[in-house]
Amino acid sequence: MVDKLRIGYLYDFEAYPTKGGNHRHAYELTQGFLMKGHNVSVIDDPTMPGVTNFNGMEVSNKRFIDNIDVLYIRIDARSTREWKILSPCMEMAKSKSIPIVWEINAPANESLAYSWLSGKTSTTAQAKESTVRRLRRWFHAARKIPSIYLEERHRKLLAKNVSAAICVSSALKEYAVEGLGIKNSIALPNGGPIISEKEIEKRSRRKIRQNFTVVYSGSAIYPWQGLDYLSATISLANNLAPDIIFVLAVNQRSQILPSTGNVIILEGLDRDEMLDEICCAGACVSIHPEYPWSKYNFHNSPMKLFEYMACKAPSISSNHGQMKDLINHGEDGLLCENNPIDILDKIIYLRDNPVKARSIGSKGWERIQSELNWDNNVTESLKCFDQVRSVKD
Repeated sequence: MVDKLRIGYLYDFEAYPTKGGNHRHAYELTQGFLMKGHNVSVIDDPTMPGVTNFNGMEVSNKRFIDNIDVLYIRIDARSTREWKILSPCMEMAKSKSIPIVWEINAPANESLAYSWLSGKTSTTAQAKESTVRRLRRWFHAARKIPSIYLEERHRKLLAKNVSAAICVSSALKEYAVEGLGIKNSIALPNGGPIISEKEIEKRSRRKIRQNFTVVYSGSAIYPWQGLDYLSATISLANNLAPDIIFVLAVNQRSQILPSTGNVIILEGLDRDEMLDEICCAGACVSIHPEYPWSKYNFHNSPMKLFEYMACKAPSISSNHGQMKDLINHGEDGLLCENNPIDILDKIIYLRDNPVKARSIGSKGWERIQSELNWDNNVTESLKCFDQVRSVKD
């Protein structure tokens, strides 16, 4: 049992109401800490329920540090060099012997995803990338590399005062230990919501489509979401399995979204509507490209995967990164290669084997209930906080 803590959580955006995975992560953790009886202070997030908010001014930052026992900081692809309150808050925490824990979500080189993946990544894509577009992507990457070097150097300097790192994947744990020198690092995946079988059954009764339905949840603008692979799969299915309907639930439309007759685009669903779609799905997909430019390869922890599993929806995920680490192929999910033929084969398998599909969905749901949930994430984070405080004491 962890003693009551005063947690200072820095994440440099307004996380509530939630709009994306980063917002959901910050929201689930703050609310989880509060539910377990701890106090949470933040800076410049006035709408987050239940927390003590400070306004980010110099005097207020000092009051923020005076109000906490541990400083927890989200590190993602954005620049720590440009985060004005970060270094001052870490310096004040150090001067007061307050332990600092980093929540590591990305190395600085994630910004190269826009350069390397904004073109066609699927080798089976029909249209070849133009020479002009390829040169533009290389130019974009070349411009980013110096700033990435400076950012990583800055992170390594700051990391000397970090007591521990909580990393959302094993790849990021490797980055924390080898790249930043934070030896006391753990890998702690994102989590899924705890949803009862009764609620899932209630939501599944809202099904309006009779066809076998495949759901994709995510963004239509970020290249690491693997939509090019899925688009090629949809095109293949339109000829080979025209009875399958693909529902793409996206935040906004873009030119890369397919427009064939087997596709339904749902834009801007709220969380309740999104859970309805997942609960009614015959299969859900979490397809992601590798990161060939990065020493740590694909490092993300796809939150959509945990939400699919939480709703008893059988999932199909790329056979690499955290998906490969977590999923037991054929038991609580299916793993696929990143090519349309294999992705479609896995979809058709679930369509043609409904008993097995239900078993996979059920076992995935059991994993969420027992381990891969936000409550467990919060509990393990609190254990880390308690451990670094004990060392400081």
